[in-house]
Amino acid sequence: MNLPAIILILVLFAILMAFFSQDKIDYFPISLVIGVIAVVSMLTFYNVSEQDILSFISFKTLIFIFAMQIIIYFATSDRVLEYIAIKSIHITRGNNRLFFYIICLFTGIVVAFIEDLTLSLILIPLIYRTCRVLEIPAGTYMMGMTITINIGAILTPISSLKNYIIGQEFGWGFGEYLANMSILFIITLISTIYLIDRFILRKEEKPTERNKKILLEMLAPEIVIENKKYFFSTIGIVITTFLFMFIGFEPALIAIISAAILLLIHSKKTNFSDLKSEIEWRIIIIFAILFILSNSLSYFGFSELISTSLVNLLNYNIYLAVLVTLSLSSILSAFLAGTPVTIILLPIISALINEGFFFPNPIIIAFIGGVNMAGNFLPQGSACDLLTLSLAKKYKVANLDYKRLLKNGAFFATIHFLTIFGYTMLYTLILS
Repeated sequence: MNLPAIILILVLFAILMAFFSQDKIDYFPISLVIGVIAVVSMLTFYNVSEQDILSFISFKTLIFIFAMQIIIYFATSDRVLEYIAIKSIHITRGNNRLFFYIICLFTGIVVAFIEDLTLSLILIPLIYRTCRVLEIPAGTYMMGMTITINIGAILTPISSLKNYIIGQEFGWGFGEYLANMSILFIITLISTIYLIDRFILRKEEKPTERNKKILLEMLAPEIVIENKKYFFSTIGIVITTFLFMFIGFEPALIAIISAAILLLIHSKKTNFSDLKSEIEWRIIIIFAILFILSNSLSYFGFSELISTSLVNLLNYNIYLAVLVTLSLSSILSAFLAGTPVTIILLPIISALINEGFFFPNPIIIAFIGGVNMAGNFLPQGSACDLLTLSLAKKYKVANLDYKRLLKNGAFFATIHFLTIFGYTMLYTLILS
């Protein structure tokens, strides 16, 4: 164990997280400086080779981030997601409670395949316009959407970067995620929708029959399709992409192939130089830096030290291990973005499992549940919550502000924590 190196990396990590969790100062240049300090220090003072530093980076994850941004760009520009959302709302025929259920179910399911911020950017304006036509306040519908987004994120390995990183570490693909997380997903999603409907939505204003008819006249899903060739080809490629991922092919490989095909199909109207500004290059760079910092801690012996101490403390008790994992991941994810928390904790959780738990599934379930659903504890713990509040303010939505989202989000996050805890305890009792 190299104590000076561990202290340096932990200090750099703390500085990076402090800047990452605020929005007043651009954290990207700070991240670059921290990355340079870490790499130069390891090369100069701690005899770490360039090959070892490169091995710290999960290039599969970076390729997956890059490719999925291209896929989502074309799915959005060809109006695929917007068409499906409008079609779903049209089915409600203006019934506000059915509208709420459709929005939440649609969000919870679709976010298992599409990045949450993209889905929010499509749905929030649509919810606002629909509620405006129906002459009902939009806040509860937006709040239901942002709460269920964090629930849907636990279902598949590609629903979020957190899940993808965890899946890569523990070998969990679609089959493992669905087998272990689907029951928890269904219980949490249905109970959350029911409770919001039962105790909040039913007390609110209902639309008139006149406004329902106006909505149906205005909502025509077909009008969003600008080019049928691109629309249907993009739908086909997106479905095929997820199908190949589902049957077990490497997600990063399938994503980059699908991105290349979409670029070829759209080459007459769009080339890569047109959309490269849409790609979040700095996110890719920041994740590379996070991987270097996190895996260097493991390299210097920190993860093994913590995991060994935890195993001794827990005395190989799987129930305590699940509780500690769930609590630690939930507390950190309530205050910090979930993906950095995942990268920070992953080597420790992995080392903990390797130290002596032959049946690690309950620990992995607790880890996935904690880093995903704890984002509802505080709005600043979830980028989607912050986006929802920002757009609600822009649209002057009267019944959704920070205080209301904090109150209800914390309430449901507590329920979700107890649900995950109960599920993992029962899961462990039955299967371990």
